[in-house]
Amino acid sequence: MQKLKDLKALVSGTPLVEIKYKYNDNINFIYAKCEWFSLTGSIKDKVALQIFLDAYSQKQLKKGDRIVEVSSGNMGLAISAIGNLLGNPVKIIMPRSMSEERKKLIRLYGATLVEADDFRHAFTLQENFIKQGYFSTGQFSNLSNVKVHKEITAKEIFDKIKNKKVKAFISGVGTGGTLVGVGSVLKEKLNLKVFAIEPFNARLLSGQKPFLHHKIQGVSDEIVPDLYDKNIVDKIIPIKDEDAIAMSQKLAKVLSLGVGISSGANFIGAVLSQRTCVTVFADDNKKYLSTDLSSPVSTPLVDAIDLLDVRVL
Repeated sequence: MQKLKDLKALVSGTPLVEIKYKYNDNINFIYAKCEWFSLTGSIKDKVALQIFLDAYSQKQLKKGDRIVEVSSGNMGLAISAIGNLLGNPVKIIMPRSMSEERKKLIRLYGATLVEADDFRHAFTLQENFIKQGYFSTGQFSNLSNVKVHKEITAKEIFDKIKNKKVKAFISGVGTGGTLVGVGSVLKEKLNLKVFAIEPFNARLLSGQKPFLHHKIQGVSDEIVPDLYDKNIVDKIIPIKDEDAIAMSQKLAKVLSLGVGISSGANFIGAVLSQRTCVTVFADDNKKYLSTDLSSPVSTPLVDAIDLLDVRVL
Protein backbone atom coordinates (compact mmCIF):
# COMPACT_ATOMS: atom_id res chain seq x y z
CA MET A 1 0.00 0.00 0.00
CA GLN A 2 1.23 3.47 -0.88
CA LYS A 3 0.41 4.83 2.59
CA LEU A 4 2.75 2.29 4.16
CA LYS A 5 5.55 3.17 1.75
CA ASP A 6 5.05 6.87 2.41
CA LEU A 7 5.41 6.31 6.16
CA LYS A 8 9.00 5.15 5.75
CA ALA A 9 10.10 8.76 5.47
CA LEU A 10 8.54 9.49 8.87
CA VAL A 11 10.23 6.67 10.78
CA SER A 12 13.75 6.54 9.29
CA GLY A 13 16.72 8.87 9.22
CA THR A 14 16.56 9.79 12.91
CA PRO A 15 19.64 11.76 14.06
CA LEU A 16 22.62 10.32 15.89
CA VAL A 17 24.46 12.41 18.47
CA GLU A 18 27.94 12.23 19.93
CA ILE A 19 28.02 12.90 23.68
CA LYS A 20 31.32 13.74 25.35
CA TYR A 21 31.49 12.99 29.08
CA LYS A 22 33.91 12.58 31.96
CA TYR A 23 33.78 9.79 34.55
CA ASN A 24 36.48 8.67 37.00
CA ASP A 25 38.82 11.29 35.51
CA ASN A 26 38.49 9.72 32.06
CA ILE A 27 36.95 11.46 29.06
CA ASN A 28 34.97 9.24 26.70
CA PHE A 29 32.20 9.31 24.08
CA ILE A 30 28.77 7.77 23.73
CA TYR A 31 26.92 7.76 20.41
CA ALA A 32 23.14 7.71 20.68
CA LYS A 33 20.43 7.44 18.02
CA CYS A 34 17.60 9.84 18.90
CA GLU A 35 14.50 7.83 18.05
CA TRP A 36 11.93 10.31 19.34
CA PHE A 37 12.28 12.15 16.00
CA SER A 38 9.83 9.63 14.57
CA LEU A 39 6.10 9.41 13.82
CA THR A 40 4.79 8.78 17.35
CA GLY A 41 8.06 9.52 19.11
CA SER A 42 9.84 6.19 19.57
CA ILE A 43 11.93 3.47 17.97
CA LYS A 44 8.82 1.26 17.89
CA ASP A 45 7.52 3.16 14.85
CA LYS A 46 10.09 1.34 12.69
CA VAL A 47 8.96 -2.02 14.06
CA ALA A 48 5.25 -1.33 13.72
CA LEU A 49 5.65 -0.16 10.13
CA GLN A 50 7.64 -3.26 9.19
CA ILE A 51 5.05 -5.53 10.81
CA PHE A 52 2.27 -3.87 8.80
CA LEU A 53 4.31 -3.96 5.59
CA ASP A 54 5.02 -7.68 5.96
CA ALA A 55 1.51 -8.61 7.10
CA TYR A 56 -0.15 -6.76 4.21
CA SER A 57 2.30 -8.07 1.59
CA GLN A 58 1.82 -11.65 2.83
CA LYS A 59 -1.98 -11.27 2.81
CA GLN A 60 -2.16 -11.93 6.56
CA LEU A 61 -3.85 -8.59 7.06
CA LYS A 62 -6.21 -6.39 5.08
CA LYS A 63 -8.10 -3.16 5.64
CA GLY A 64 -10.81 -3.53 8.27
CA ASP A 65 -9.19 -6.44 10.11
CA ARG A 66 -9.07 -5.99 13.88
CA ILE A 67 -5.67 -5.86 15.58
CA VAL A 68 -4.58 -6.61 19.14
CA GLU A 69 -1.20 -6.01 20.82
CA VAL A 70 0.22 -6.21 24.34
CA SER A 71 2.39 -3.20 25.06
CA SER A 72 3.98 -1.20 27.84
CA GLY A 73 3.42 1.91 25.72
CA ASN A 74 5.57 2.79 22.74
CA MET A 75 4.61 -0.13 20.52
CA GLY A 76 1.00 0.41 21.46
CA LEU A 77 1.24 3.98 20.23
CA ALA A 78 2.94 2.99 16.98
CA ILE A 79 0.45 0.21 16.19
CA SER A 80 -2.46 2.51 17.08
CA ALA A 81 -1.29 5.31 14.80
CA ILE A 82 -0.48 3.17 11.77
CA GLY A 83 -3.53 0.94 12.20
CA ASN A 84 -5.73 4.02 12.43
CA LEU A 85 -4.27 5.41 9.19
CA LEU A 86 -4.82 2.13 7.34
CA GLY A 87 -8.34 1.49 8.59
CA ASN A 88 -7.54 -1.33 11.01
CA PRO A 89 -9.31 -1.04 14.39
CA VAL A 90 -6.71 -1.49 17.14
CA LYS A 91 -7.04 -2.80 20.68
CA ILE A 92 -4.03 -2.27 22.97
CA ILE A 93 -3.69 -4.23 26.22
CA MET A 94 -1.48 -2.52 28.77
CA PRO A 95 -0.70 -3.08 32.46
CA ARG A 96 -2.41 -0.33 34.43
CA SER A 97 0.90 0.56 36.14
CA MET A 98 2.17 2.21 32.93
CA SER A 99 2.26 6.01 32.65
CA GLU A 100 -0.98 7.95 32.18
CA GLU A 101 0.48 9.83 29.21
CA ARG A 102 0.87 6.60 27.26
CA LYS A 103 -2.72 5.57 27.95
CA LYS A 104 -4.10 8.94 26.87
CA LEU A 105 -2.00 9.04 23.70
CA ILE A 106 -3.14 5.56 22.65
CA ARG A 107 -6.75 6.72 22.89
CA LEU A 108 -5.91 9.91 20.96
CA TYR A 109 -4.70 7.74 18.07
CA GLY A 110 -8.15 6.14 17.94
CA ALA A 111 -7.35 2.80 19.57
CA THR A 112 -9.23 1.04 22.34
CA LEU A 113 -7.22 0.61 25.53
CA VAL A 114 -7.70 -2.40 27.77
CA GLU A 115 -5.94 -2.18 31.13
CA ALA A 116 -4.62 -5.40 32.68
CA ASP A 117 -3.40 -6.27 36.18
CA ASP A 118 0.10 -7.12 34.86
CA PHE A 119 1.76 -8.53 31.74
CA ARG A 120 0.75 -12.10 32.54
CA HIS A 121 -2.88 -10.98 32.65
CA ALA A 122 -2.36 -8.93 29.48
CA PHE A 123 -1.14 -11.92 27.49
CA THR A 124 -4.10 -13.99 28.70
CA LEU A 125 -6.49 -11.28 27.50
CA GLN A 126 -4.69 -11.13 24.16
CA GLU A 127 -5.23 -14.85 23.59
CA ASN A 128 -8.95 -14.34 24.17
CA PHE A 129 -9.08 -11.61 21.52
CA ILE A 130 -7.12 -13.76 19.05
CA LYS A 131 -9.75 -16.47 19.48
CA GLN A 132 -12.35 -13.84 18.54
CA GLY A 133 -10.59 -13.24 15.22
CA TYR A 134 -8.18 -10.42 16.06
CA PHE A 135 -4.81 -10.30 14.29
CA SER A 136 -1.95 -10.15 16.78
CA THR A 137 1.01 -8.02 15.73
CA GLY A 138 3.00 -10.01 18.31
CA GLN A 139 5.93 -7.69 18.91
CA PHE A 140 7.67 -10.08 21.34
CA SER A 141 8.00 -12.88 18.78
CA ASN A 142 7.43 -11.28 15.36
CA LEU A 143 10.55 -11.66 13.20
CA SER A 144 9.72 -8.38 11.43
CA ASN A 145 10.91 -6.75 14.66
CA VAL A 146 14.48 -8.03 14.23
CA LYS A 147 14.36 -7.64 10.43
CA VAL A 148 13.79 -3.87 10.45
CA HIS A 149 16.60 -3.25 12.93
CA LYS A 150 19.00 -5.32 10.85
CA GLU A 151 18.06 -3.67 7.57
CA ILE A 152 17.42 -0.07 8.63
CA THR A 153 18.43 0.86 12.20
CA ALA A 154 21.78 -0.94 12.11
CA LYS A 155 22.62 0.46 8.68
CA GLU A 156 21.80 4.02 9.76
CA ILE A 157 23.98 3.63 12.85
CA PHE A 158 26.86 1.97 10.99
CA ASP A 159 26.99 4.70 8.35
CA LYS A 160 27.55 7.28 11.10
CA ILE A 161 30.01 5.47 13.39
CA LYS A 162 32.06 3.20 11.11
CA ASN A 163 35.16 5.37 11.61
CA LYS A 164 34.64 6.18 15.30
CA LYS A 165 36.39 3.20 16.99
CA VAL A 166 33.24 2.19 18.86
CA LYS A 167 33.81 -0.82 21.10
CA ALA A 168 30.31 -1.82 22.24
CA PHE A 169 26.61 -1.61 21.46
CA ILE A 170 24.34 -1.14 24.49
CA SER A 171 20.59 -1.80 24.58
CA GLY A 172 17.82 -2.63 26.99
CA VAL A 173 15.63 -5.65 26.29
CA GLY A 174 11.90 -5.13 25.91
CA THR A 175 11.15 -7.36 22.93
CA GLY A 176 14.82 -8.01 22.16
CA GLY A 177 14.39 -6.71 18.62
CA THR A 178 16.75 -3.75 18.91
CA LEU A 179 19.43 -5.64 20.82
CA VAL A 180 19.45 -8.61 18.44
CA GLY A 181 18.82 -6.77 15.18
CA VAL A 182 21.29 -3.92 15.64
CA GLY A 183 23.70 -5.86 17.84
CA SER A 184 24.20 -8.78 15.45
CA VAL A 185 24.93 -6.50 12.49
CA LEU A 186 27.34 -4.19 14.32
CA LYS A 187 29.07 -7.16 15.95
CA GLU A 188 29.77 -8.61 12.51
CA LYS A 189 30.77 -5.35 10.84
CA LEU A 190 32.77 -3.73 13.66
CA ASN A 191 33.76 -6.71 15.84
CA LEU A 192 32.37 -4.91 18.88
CA LYS A 193 30.83 -6.23 22.10
CA VAL A 194 27.09 -6.38 22.71
CA PHE A 195 25.89 -5.52 26.21
CA ALA A 196 22.30 -5.93 27.40
CA ILE A 197 21.02 -3.76 30.22
CA GLU A 198 18.24 -4.83 32.58
CA PRO A 199 16.60 -3.33 35.68
CA PHE A 200 18.36 -4.27 38.92
CA ASN A 201 14.98 -5.19 40.41
CA ALA A 202 13.96 -7.36 37.45
CA ARG A 203 17.01 -9.31 36.33
CA LEU A 204 15.13 -11.82 34.21
CA LEU A 205 17.97 -12.19 31.70
CA SER A 206 20.27 -13.13 34.56
CA GLY A 207 17.79 -15.66 35.90
CA GLN A 208 16.78 -13.72 39.02
CA LYS A 209 13.57 -14.69 40.80
CA PRO A 210 11.19 -13.36 41.90
CA PHE A 211 10.38 -10.57 39.44
CA LEU A 212 10.09 -7.28 41.35
CA HIS A 213 8.48 -4.02 40.29
CA HIS A 214 10.77 -1.61 38.47
CA LYS A 215 10.47 1.90 37.03
CA ILE A 216 12.32 1.55 33.71
CA GLN A 217 9.21 1.24 31.55
CA GLY A 218 9.68 -0.47 28.21
CA VAL A 219 12.26 -3.04 29.30
CA SER A 220 11.99 -6.31 31.23
CA ASP A 221 8.25 -6.74 30.66
CA GLU A 222 7.96 -9.77 32.97
CA ILE A 223 9.13 -12.22 30.26
CA VAL A 224 12.31 -13.18 28.44
CA PRO A 225 11.05 -12.56 24.88
CA ASP A 226 11.33 -15.16 22.13
CA LEU A 227 13.40 -12.75 20.02
CA TYR A 228 16.15 -12.44 22.65
CA ASP A 229 19.33 -14.27 21.63
CA LYS A 230 21.73 -14.73 24.55
CA ASN A 231 24.42 -15.99 22.18
CA ILE A 232 25.22 -12.51 20.86
CA VAL A 233 25.31 -10.92 24.33
CA ASP A 234 28.76 -10.52 25.86
CA LYS A 235 27.60 -9.11 29.19
CA ILE A 236 24.41 -8.15 31.04
CA ILE A 237 24.55 -4.91 33.03
CA PRO A 238 21.95 -4.33 35.79
CA ILE A 239 20.81 -0.71 36.22
CA LYS A 240 19.12 0.72 39.31
CA ASP A 241 15.87 2.63 38.80
CA GLU A 242 17.14 5.75 40.54
CA ASP A 243 20.30 5.89 38.41
CA ALA A 244 18.28 5.58 35.19
CA ILE A 245 15.87 8.32 36.26
CA ALA A 246 18.61 10.66 37.50
CA MET A 247 20.58 10.17 34.28
CA SER A 248 17.54 10.96 32.14
CA GLN A 249 17.02 14.13 34.14
CA LYS A 250 20.67 15.13 33.81
CA LEU A 251 20.69 14.62 30.02
CA ALA A 252 17.76 17.05 29.79
CA LYS A 253 19.12 19.63 32.23
CA VAL A 254 22.70 19.71 30.94
CA LEU A 255 22.46 18.82 27.23
CA SER A 256 18.77 19.57 26.53
CA LEU A 257 18.23 15.96 25.44
CA GLY A 258 14.74 15.21 26.78
CA VAL A 259 14.90 11.43 26.90
CA GLY A 260 12.85 8.70 28.55
CA ILE A 261 13.94 6.57 31.50
CA SER A 262 15.17 3.62 29.41
CA SER A 263 17.49 6.00 27.56
CA GLY A 264 18.98 7.05 30.88
CA ALA A 265 19.48 3.37 31.68
CA ASN A 266 21.22 2.78 28.33
CA PHE A 267 23.52 5.74 28.98
CA ILE A 268 24.44 4.44 32.43
CA GLY A 269 25.17 1.03 30.94
CA ALA A 270 27.50 2.63 28.41
CA VAL A 271 29.34 4.54 31.15
CA LEU A 272 29.74 1.43 33.31
CA SER A 273 31.08 -0.54 30.34
CA GLN A 274 34.11 1.79 30.33
CA ARG A 275 34.17 1.75 26.54
CA THR A 276 33.28 4.02 23.66
CA CYS A 277 29.72 2.86 23.00
CA VAL A 278 26.78 3.34 20.70
CA THR A 279 23.22 3.04 21.98
CA VAL A 280 19.67 4.17 21.25
CA PHE A 281 17.59 6.77 23.00
CA ALA A 282 14.31 4.96 22.37
CA ASP A 283 11.90 7.78 23.22
CA ASP A 284 11.55 11.18 24.86
CA ASN A 285 10.54 12.34 28.33
CA LYS A 286 7.02 13.55 27.51
CA LYS A 287 5.44 10.12 28.14
CA TYR A 288 6.80 10.09 31.70
CA LEU A 289 5.58 13.37 33.18
CA SER A 290 3.29 11.54 35.63
CA THR A 291 6.14 9.27 36.82
CA ASP A 292 9.14 9.74 39.09
CA LEU A 293 10.97 11.34 36.17
CA SER A 294 9.25 14.60 37.15
CA SER A 295 10.54 14.44 40.73
CA PRO A 296 14.15 15.47 41.50
CA VAL A 297 16.38 12.40 41.89
CA SER A 298 20.09 12.39 42.73
CA THR A 299 22.47 9.44 42.95
CA PRO A 300 26.24 9.25 43.60
CA LEU A 301 26.83 7.47 40.28
CA VAL A 302 25.07 10.07 38.15
CA ASP A 303 26.57 12.94 40.17
CA ALA A 304 30.00 11.57 39.24
CA ILE A 305 29.28 11.79 35.51
CA ASP A 306 30.12 15.14 33.92
CA LEU A 307 28.34 15.78 30.62
CA LEU A 308 30.70 17.95 28.60
CA ASP A 309 29.27 18.40 25.12
CA VAL A 310 26.88 17.08 22.47
CA ARG A 311 26.95 17.35 18.69
CA VAL A 312 24.96 15.84 15.86
CA LEU A 313 26.85 13.61 13.41
